[in-house]
Amino acid sequence: MAPFNSTSLFDNARFKLRQSHRMQGILKILSIRRRKSHVDDEGDSNDVVDNDDQSSIGNPVSPADSSAAMTNISDANSDTPKLEASVTHSLGEIRSEGNVSDLFLLPQELFDNITSYLTHANIVCLALVNKELMSRFLHSCTELELLDPSETSPYKALNAFVKKMDGSKSKIRGSLLSLLDYDLLDLVYCYKCKVLHDPFLTFKDRAFAPRKAPKCIDWSVEHHMPSRATRKLLRTITKHRIHGAEYRHLLQQVNNTQTSYQKGFMVQYSLRIRYRDDDLILRKQQVVSSIDKSVLALWLFRQILRDTTPHALVSLPRVYPLCNHRDWNSIYAPMVKRWTEPFCTADHSGEIEVRHLPSCFNSESFDASKQDGHMIYERLKWLSSGTKWNHMDVPALLGDVLGCRKCTTDYSIDVVPLPEPFNWGFILTTWLDVGKIDFCKKWDSHRDPLIGRGVKRDFIYGDICERFEDITSKHDYRPKISELNIERMHNYGWSTRAMGGKEKYINWSSGHTCNPQTGQIEDPDPLDEADY
Repeated sequence: MAPFNSTSLFDNARFKLRQSHRMQGILKILSIRRRKSHVDDEGDSNDVVDNDDQSSIGNPVSPADSSAAMTNISDANSDTPKLEASVTHSLGEIRSEGNVSDLFLLPQELFDNITSYLTHANIVCLALVNKELMSRFLHSCTELELLDPSETSPYKALNAFVKKMDGSKSKIRGSLLSLLDYDLLDLVYCYKCKVLHDPFLTFKDRAFAPRKAPKCIDWSVEHHMPSRATRKLLRTITKHRIHGAEYRHLLQQVNNTQTSYQKGFMVQYSLRIRYRDDDLILRKQQVVSSIDKSVLALWLFRQILRDTTPHALVSLPRVYPLCNHRDWNSIYAPMVKRWTEPFCTADHSGEIEVRHLPSCFNSESFDASKQDGHMIYERLKWLSSGTKWNHMDVPALLGDVLGCRKCTTDYSIDVVPLPEPFNWGFILTTWLDVGKIDFCKKWDSHRDPLIGRGVKRDFIYGDICERFEDITSKHDYRPKISELNIERMHNYGWSTRAMGGKEKYINWSSGHTCNPQTGQIEDPDPLDEADY
């Protein structure tokens, strides 16, 4: 008979106690109850609204999430000695096991305790990493009675878990899809469809996507930001760029031009984007010109700036707004008023508020660009001379680059020479710095104005314009129209016929060719190195 050894007897008892299934079950029950209490305490801590307030990259933490996190941290501090002992014991096993992930070597009860501090969406993402984490997730959900033990398919179990959490005011589906969005380069989470789909989907003809395209409703046409479909592409481009994937072909799908001609007025809208460091800057150019040069045409231009919807008395093209905080009319109406008021032929002496009509102004030929001393004449003369701006002069409102103090927008109205039969026209330009697209402060300043969304800009000196155009001073800015866009104003020989007196007032429009099956532009504008 072997001599009595107290040390050996104690080690043997400790080993058996450690291997006892009943003891492990008790520890698991205690851990599960603790984790279940955390779930009950959190309530709707992950209650996130499925709309454009949420980004796929760098989601902001809601106040509810912050309070829940603080509660969990305080709970964790009370269990610090027990957790430290478990972690120390696990680290000892890791050293002896070799190349095994630290997370896999944690006991189930410690794993449950750690993951109890995660949101439901993050727990699902963790379960999707590999089979081992999936099995641990399923084990915890079964013990917590969140899932049916008879469910064998892990993905059906995940779906059931998401549905059950959504039903308990947690609403994790939108958060989960936003987290997955970041890693899926060719898919985006649509906050209107509430599904992950191809960013080109809303470009498709409804015959090919009858149930998807109508759901992707957008902001009203009066909004200054690009369409929802374009914003999906911007988010896709950002993800490609961050992950180091090719994105130049997507830039071409954003850069586009639309030209329309109505009743003698031509409006050409073009959008171009460029990266400057990590910031994405949009430049929107709107060229407005009348085929007939008269005082009436100048007054109608004032109405175009004033009305975002078609004019009730005369059909006029529409220009896009400046931003959420300013509008073209409030800034530039006094300038256009100086051009037209002296030529009013009606008597408004008895009116408290002067309301002009088209009949107030003469439609006879009057070309301001040929009137020596006129602001438009002097501006076009300086643009063609190529001389530097005299910094001692106070810049005129026409051609000066201004900025909004509440959002990252620079803007300008200038004149630009055009081919016949237009000769010259106005060009309305806005530069929007939207940051990294992931709903940072710059991006938020361009959404619907709410308290706390604006960006206070104390010094407005045209810095966004300077960065996009690669100029040292905003005074050096000269508006330019690409040769391709100049060619689009001819519209397959229309200009030649109009100069000959034919089809002078016929309506027409032109734009890019879009493949209805792929949703991609088939004739994109060429890019240059300055765009990257």
